[in-house]
Amino acid sequence: MTSRTLGVKVEEETWQTLELLGRWRAAPRAEMASRLLQEGARQARLEYAAELYRQQEVTLERAAEVAAVSIYDMMAYLRQQGISRPSHIEEMRADVAAMLIRSGRSDIAERLVQS
Repeated sequence: MTSRTLGVKVEEETWQTLELLGRWRAAPRAEMASRLLQEGARQARLEYAAELYRQQEVTLERAAEVAAVSIYDMMAYLRQQGISRPSHIEEMRADVAAMLIRSGRSDIAERLVQS
């Protein structure tokens, strides 16, 4: 994975939190900031994808791609958040077919799409 440097100003409370967590994890402040930023970015991406799905702008499969998670993880997150939407049978078939293809069962996926 490629890295880039980001210079940011943080409030004193955040600085102290990074110090505290760094001591707890025996890691430098910069490493703790990087870890927390990565976790926050992953969470924000998941929330963004869930909102796109809720607004019916993307399919379940596409929401999972946007969030960079598996369809199963996306389904679990949506369920946790109480996000559901009535799906059209074609969309459901496409999502299930995508899951089957990813799991190496393209033969079943092909039959599902043709039915």
